[in-house]
Amino acid sequence: MRDVVLAVDVGSTWCKAAYLDPDGRTVATGRAYTRDIPTHREATLARFWQAFRDAVRAANAGLSGRARPAAIGISTRALFGVCLDRAGAGFLPTWDVTLDRQSSPELRQATSPEVWGDRHPTAHGYAIGQTGLLLWLKRERPDEWRTIWRAGSLHDYIVYQMTGAWVTDPTSGPGQLEWPAEMLALTGLPQDPWPLILEPHAVAGILTKATGQALELPAGIPVVCGLHDGAAANAGVGAIEVGDACLTLGTNFVLRAVNGAPLPLPATGYVVAPGRWAWVNNVPGASTQLDIVAQSLLGDLAEIGEHHARLGQLAGEVAPRATGLALDLIKPGYEDDLRRAVAAARRAGYTDGVIYRAILEAVALGVRGLLRRAQGHGARPQRFVATGGSAQNLAFVRVIAAVLGAPIEIGPSEGGVLGAGMAAAVGAGWFADMDEAMRHMSRPGPIIYPDTAAVAAYRDI
Repeated sequence: MRDVVLAVDVGSTWCKAAYLDPDGRTVATGRAYTRDIPTHREATLARFWQAFRDAVRAANAGLSGRARPAAIGISTRALFGVCLDRAGAGFLPTWDVTLDRQSSPELRQATSPEVWGDRHPTAHGYAIGQTGLLLWLKRERPDEWRTIWRAGSLHDYIVYQMTGAWVTDPTSGPGQLEWPAEMLALTGLPQDPWPLILEPHAVAGILTKATGQALELPAGIPVVCGLHDGAAANAGVGAIEVGDACLTLGTNFVLRAVNGAPLPLPATGYVVAPGRWAWVNNVPGASTQLDIVAQSLLGDLAEIGEHHARLGQLAGEVAPRATGLALDLIKPGYEDDLRRAVAAARRAGYTDGVIYRAILEAVALGVRGLLRRAQGHGARPQRFVATGGSAQNLAFVRVIAAVLGAPIEIGPSEGGVLGAGMAAAVGAGWFADMDEAMRHMSRPGPIIYPDTAAVAAYRDI
C-alpha cells in the first residue's frame, strides 16, 4: 500500500490516524481517546504514546492489505516543557505549575524589552512560553533542571519515539530554522538539548524496528518532521494566505488569523507557513459546553452526535435571540454551573430548541470576541474556513456566520490530519512542496452565508 501516506493528529480529545491517497481521500482511519490523559511527570507522555500506537493500529485494521505507507507525518496539540533525560526517557518536569503571562516573573522576563529590544518576541510563538517554563525550572528545581538532556514538546517526543531523532518544526519551535540566542541565554541550556528545526515536509528519519513492531508497521518507512496541529489545520483547509482565518471547532474553538508578519504584544500566535504568521486564541472548552447542554437535554453521551443533529434542527426553528434566554460561557472546572443553568431554563419553561440555540449563540459570541481581539491587535481576517467536529454542526455554523456577519466555508472536518498528510506526501516525493500538496489534496467546501435578519439581531450584542 505504498500509494498512501499515514497521517496522525494527536489532539486534546482524540488521537486520530488516517491513511490518505494522493487526492487527500481517506482510505482507513483509527482513533484513541486522549481527554482523560492525566497531567503527570511520567504518565502524560507514556499515555500519549499509547494513544498514538492504538490509533495507528486501529487504522491498520481498516486496510485491505498489509500497511506500508510511503511516509508518515504527524501533527500534535500544544504541550511544551517536555524533556528527555540522558537515558532517553521522557518526562514533563513542569507538570505542577501553571505560568500566567501577567503574573509569572519568568514569562514576563522571557518577553521583556530588556531581552528583545525593539523586536517582537511573539515572532517565536510557543518557544517563548517554553523559555519561561525552563527558566522557572532552573530557579525552582535546579537539580531537576540539571537532568535535562533534551528539551522540546510533545511533537518532538512523538517523532523521537518513531525515529530516535530529536527534531521539531518551526511552529512547535521558535518560528524559524534556528534557536534565538536570547532563549539559550535565558534558559541557561546550551544548543545541544534543543531539537534540530526542520521544515514540516523534511524527512526526520526512518521508522525504527522496535517502533515498527509496536505500530504493526515495517521498519524503514520515512517519517517527516510534521507540524503543530494549528498550522496543520490551516494547511489542511488551505487557509495560509494573508487575510485567511481558520476556525478549528474542536475541543477548544480556535481562531487563527493569518498575517504577513508577527504582531506586537499582547498579540499571540505562531507561523502557519513560511513567512506567514497567525494571530491565535481560543474559546476554552467550547465543544465540551455544547456537549454538556446536549447531554443535559437528551441524555446518553454515547449518542452525542445524533443529539447535536436533532437539537440543531430544533434550534434552527428558533428566531435569533427571540426568547431572551441567554446562557453564559463557563471556564473549565465549572461544568456543573452550566448544567444547573440548563436545568433552571427547563424549569422556566424554555424548550430544548431554545436552550440549545442559547448555547450556540453564547459560543458564537465567544468566537466574535476572539475576532474583535484579533482586529484590535492588527489582524484583518477576510475569509473564514471552519474545520473540526463542530464544523459539521451546520446549525451552529449558521449562528457563527450571523454573529460574525461573514460567510463561513466548511473545510475538511479533519484539517489537522490532512495537513499532516500533506507534509508526508511532500516527504514521500508525491509533490514538490506544501503549496502543490494543498492544491491536490484539499478542495473548497460549501459556504454558509449569513442570514441578514440574524446579522441584524446579533449586531448590537
